[in-house]
Amino acid sequence: MVKLGLIRHARTPWNLEKKIQGREDIALSPEGIDQARLWGEVLLSQKYDIILSSPMIRAQQTSQIIAKKIHAGIEYDKGLREQDFGEWEGRKISDIRNQLPGEIEHQESMGWDFCPPGGESRGLVLNRASNAIEKAAERLAQKYILVVSHSSVMKILIYKALGRSFMPSEVPLIKNYHLHVLSWDQKVKVEVLNSIKLY
Repeated sequence: MVKLGLIRHARTPWNLEKKIQGREDIALSPEGIDQARLWGEVLLSQKYDIILSSPMIRAQQTSQIIAKKIHAGIEYDKGLREQDFGEWEGRKISDIRNQLPGEIEHQESMGWDFCPPGGESRGLVLNRASNAIEKAAERLAQKYILVVSHSSVMKILIYKALGRSFMPSEVPLIKNYHLHVLSWDQKVKVEVLNSIKLY
C-alpha cells in the first residue's frame, strides 16, 4: 500500500481574480510563493519520501518550494494537470452565468459527464489522474508521496473514491488549502479529508 498526501497548488493571480485557469499556465502570485513556503514548514512533520506533481508552472513552483523545506525529490506527471476548461478559461464563473444563462447549471447537472465547451470531461480527468497515481504507486511501494495538483483533479479523485455523483445537491466535502490523506492499493481510498489546514 502507498500512502498519499494530496494538496492543491498555492495561489496565483487568477485565483485571486476568481478566473478559471484550466490549462492556462499561470505562475504563483507573491502571496502564493509565501503560502508555499509556509506549507513547507507545516508539512515537514509528515515525513514525505517524494513529491509527485503536475507539471503546470503553478504546481511546479509549489512543489519546488516545499521540496526545499522537506528535503524531498520531485517527479512530474502530466496526468495530474488541471482539467481543460475549454472556452471558459480566463473567465469568471459569475461572468459566464451572466453572459450565458443556464450553461453552467446545465453542465453541473451532468455530474460525471460535466464537460465545458471545447474542454475535457471529468471522466477523462479521472482516467489520466488515476493512471498517474497507479504508476507512481507501482514504483514507490510503501512510500509516503505528497501529490501536488489542482482543484478539479483533487475533487475528481476523492469523489470517485467516495462514490459521489458530482451533483450540485451534494454537500461540498473539500476545504480549500487543506491536506487530504489518501492511500492506494489497487484503487484510491480516502483516509482523512481536510486533515491539516495549510493556510
